[in-house]
Amino acid sequence: MRTLESRFDECRGVGPGFDHMRVGLALSILLWHSFGLSRGLLWVQTLPVFPFRPLLAALLPMFFSLSGILVIGSAIRLNSLRTFITFRVLRILPALFTEVSLSALIFGPMLTVLPLRGYFTSPEFFEYFGSFIGRARFSLPGVFLDNPMPKLVNGALWTVGPEIFCYVTLSLLIVTGIYRQRRAMLAVTILFMLSCIWSDQIDTQAILRALPSRSLICAFLFGNLIYLYRDKLPYSQLLAVGVFVVSLGAIAVAEYSSAYNFLIYPAILGLSYVTAIIGFSPLPPLPFFHRGDYSYGIYIYGFPIQQALLHFFPAHRTALFVTVTALPLTLLCAIGSWHLIEKPVLGLRKHLLPKQRRPVEQEGTVRAWTPRTVGITVCLLAYGLFVAHASALFPLRSAAGRLLGANTPTTTQAGPQF
Repeated sequence: MRTLESRFDECRGVGPGFDHMRVGLALSILLWHSFGLSRGLLWVQTLPVFPFRPLLAALLPMFFSLSGILVIGSAIRLNSLRTFITFRVLRILPALFTEVSLSALIFGPMLTVLPLRGYFTSPEFFEYFGSFIGRARFSLPGVFLDNPMPKLVNGALWTVGPEIFCYVTLSLLIVTGIYRQRRAMLAVTILFMLSCIWSDQIDTQAILRALPSRSLICAFLFGNLIYLYRDKLPYSQLLAVGVFVVSLGAIAVAEYSSAYNFLIYPAILGLSYVTAIIGFSPLPPLPFFHRGDYSYGIYIYGFPIQQALLHFFPAHRTALFVTVTALPLTLLCAIGSWHLIEKPVLGLRKHLLPKQRRPVEQEGTVRAWTPRTVGITVCLLAYGLFVAHASALFPLRSAAGRLLGANTPTTTQAGPQF
């Protein structure tokens, strides 16, 4: 039977289906936001459990799995922590900085019901910039108060924390050399998954609207494993269809009762395999979208544009109106952002990075623990803990309360889960 590695070699590492997945997932999330923002988040509760709610819950894990597959491949080819971090920062920060700055400094003052002095001196205004470091906040003072989903300026920013945490985690694995060791990566992923299952027992929130944010990190790590074990995994589109249906069924069962939350993790593993199969499928180039990577811009700019449309056109608060009007505006912003900001910034890589690369390490190589390595590891650990706390990835207070015998309230996920 053909393996994923055989398709990987045929594609020379560039799966044509990944572009389709990026665009398809980004547009699907935009469509879902049109319904959620125009009708209110509780609308999803009226949907049949199968297949609609599991399909919605599968969108972001597949996005993170896709990232996990591609990013670890890039990390192995680059073979440099400094280069890896530089690439990640230059890819994420430009569009994020642009969206947050435009929202806070231009559109916020135009749309707020507060006096400008009160707007610019509000702690909520300054906290909105926390997204740059992984402390995402979603509202600005006095903005969108009368929308069906009030106060939210960009709820899509809730994934910034988990995304940064994924890159910090992989950076730690690069420092130690573990990222090339398949068995060690498998052990790390299993331990992380078990910690998530344990956290779900403490944080008893139901996953009726979306998966817990910590499950997105699992999706990223599963993507890493798919890439590392690609020579062992079959390339079978028929098998992928069956795995996809079973994964959706597992998520549906988990949504019925929090007692079955553990099923979401094997379901995400299955979705990661499906992502890889689609990514390496021989699909033709996408018309129009092959000119640039617009998916991140669609995701990051779509939400505030949809909220603005609902604000300015209260008589037309329908999903159809929001979708039809937001789609071209979002595409225009995403295209402009890519060609005017993101792509030029990515072009700076050759000027910021050394031309000589380190010799490629073999699988099983372990890095020597020098004082510099220890210092980098401590810094990454500290930053990872900060992001985990700021994004409420784990119910740390509840866990501490249990250990101390205190009746500490359950920690909920940070921000809205769209």
